[in-house]
Amino acid sequence: MRFITADGILDLRSAADYQAGHLKESTLLPFESLFESLNQLPAAPAELFLVGDKDQIDTATLFLDAKGYEVKGSLVFQNHEDIEFWSQQLADFWCTGKESKILWKPSTLVQEFADNWLPELQGRMPEKQRPLALDIGCGGGRDAVFLAKQRTQVLAIDKERRVLKRAKELAHASGAQLQFKCCDLKQESCIPEEVKGRPFDIILGVRYLNRELLPQLKNQLAPGGYFLWQTFVDIGEPIESPKNPNFLLKQGELQQVFSGFEMIVDRIQRLDDGRPLNTFIARKPLGDDK
Repeated sequence: MRFITADGILDLRSAADYQAGHLKESTLLPFESLFESLNQLPAAPAELFLVGDKDQIDTATLFLDAKGYEVKGSLVFQNHEDIEFWSQQLADFWCTGKESKILWKPSTLVQEFADNWLPELQGRMPEKQRPLALDIGCGGGRDAVFLAKQRTQVLAIDKERRVLKRAKELAHASGAQLQFKCCDLKQESCIPEEVKGRPFDIILGVRYLNRELLPQLKNQLAPGGYFLWQTFVDIGEPIESPKNPNFLLKQGELQQVFSGFEMIVDRIQRLDDGRPLNTFIARKPLGDDK
């Protein structure tokens, strides 16, 4: 049974059909939502098993293949009789209800921070107050939604309305409460200096770089707050993308900009395709209110 070893089981049917019966460990992703919901899937490459009617599976397979996924099998339901048959044949793997498995993950940067330093930050917060995070260039929203699910108040910013729509859908599907803002980060009014009288306790950016913003972000971080960044870096070797040097960090650049901060993580790692990323975490001194 191929679905057992797949990285994800995508059920492309309606929510009503899914709740009436589905494979255990499945993820509900209705067919009409699939094409704008790649942020709800595991990172490609990954092996997926599909459930739906023949047309849905054929179309989804072509789409997912073009996006770097491998469809390793499918379960076709053309009518009620098919569902009855397979629910009996696969009784040990069949269940009912709304539960839908989460397949996506945050960036390695945010996961590492949440595992190792977020508890310390939360422990310093006044009673009933959550850390305030700013996600710059949030894209599909995985990091922002993940942090919101970790008892963090989040403001996520991106200039693309279409991308923010996907991020909002991910937040809704995940049951996360956070604030989104659509604006161009090059505009002075885009990033608020504070939210409800508070500076930010966490500022993060993943695969995004605007050098002119860095000094501003440094000043907008609360004492004891964390700056998290992960993006492409120039280590003296050609890469396929990005090629524009404006979008590539220089080695040691963030350490220089954030001198005076406690350097927690500053390392270069590689994506599966070989491109180098600079992963950086620094903490602003507790007594620094500038």
